[in-house]
Amino acid sequence: MTITTICFGVLTLALWTVTVTRIVREPRRTSYGMAIIGCTTATWVFIVLLCAALSPESDLTDIAVFGPVMLVLVVLFATGVYLLFNAVVVVRREGLRVATLVPAAFGLFLLAVLAATVATGIALATVDSYLTIALLVPFVVIPIAIVVITLGGYTAYAAVYGRFSRPAPSDAVIVLGAGLSGDSVTPLLGARIDRGIEMLDAATDPSHEPLLLMSGGKGDDEVVSEAEAMARYAVDAGVDENRIVREDTSTTTEENLVNSRAVLAGIGCAAPKLTVVTSDFHVLRTASLTRGLGLDATVVGAPTAAYYLPAAFLREYTACLVHYRRANIAVWAGASCLVWALLALVWYLAGMQTEVVDAMSVY
Repeated sequence: MTITTICFGVLTLALWTVTVTRIVREPRRTSYGMAIIGCTTATWVFIVLLCAALSPESDLTDIAVFGPVMLVLVVLFATGVYLLFNAVVVVRREGLRVATLVPAAFGLFLLAVLAATVATGIALATVDSYLTIALLVPFVVIPIAIVVITLGGYTAYAAVYGRFSRPAPSDAVIVLGAGLSGDSVTPLLGARIDRGIEMLDAATDPSHEPLLLMSGGKGDDEVVSEAEAMARYAVDAGVDENRIVREDTSTTTEENLVNSRAVLAGIGCAAPKLTVVTSDFHVLRTASLTRGLGLDATVVGAPTAAYYLPAAFLREYTACLVHYRRANIAVWAGASCLVWALLALVWYLAGMQTEVVDAMSVY
């Protein structure tokens, strides 16, 4: 085993240690998805180096290099096809809207990524023009890579956070609204309320009775506020009316959290420990918002119908991508500048080599 392999193994272990430690200390960061992708990539490189060091004459290194690459391409293809079929199911059940076409858009995007990957590989392998590479990589390769990698990272950490997030003792359980059907809660919202009641019961003991706060305003197409309809549902489910608090002015997730904090402060609960309940696809972004707002909160998810989950989750990812657009633009700009600088260096060195060859040919 070479020194390089050992050093890279130590570096990989250190990366995983730092990432896991930070997740345990404060799990509510969406950026951990990218950290997991980075650690996984470092592990892959270490395995390649290890295979090359242990068995330099065998095909083991080629398998270590190309096996994961082929696996990723197969996963992208399978996911793209699945999302196209899922879009058909969602449209049939929910109707044709922009929201229900999200799986189809991402499915087509992933399949286009595969085609672009092949085309780009051929172009980079055969083209001799620095200008073509200077345009192709920053304006095609890097943007596609950012979307695909961030989607993979967000999905990976959403699964991790949803699995390991556990409710903690709380002073209030906040259930986030999700739209009504007339004056009644939808199945999706009903699942949130049911989960909220479970969390309320789990946090209740003879010496402590937390509040159940229903958060949701009244939309233009709704006859009552979401908070009121949610409170009625909870009372019908057996919750004591005296333990229910209504926050009926919010229209976004951030407003849900900010306004709920204000309502609790107004009734003497100024720095509460909170359990926030939303749908499982919405957990990670909500958790990130609670951290940004400085709330002492644990976010738990309610189940979503399996056919609807991809569409809802991809909308959440899109919202997160837009929310961190400045960081994504900064990554694109930095990577593009690096590519241009490397191309300029290669062009300069190639020019110097040509001059040396010409000078030597004179003599």
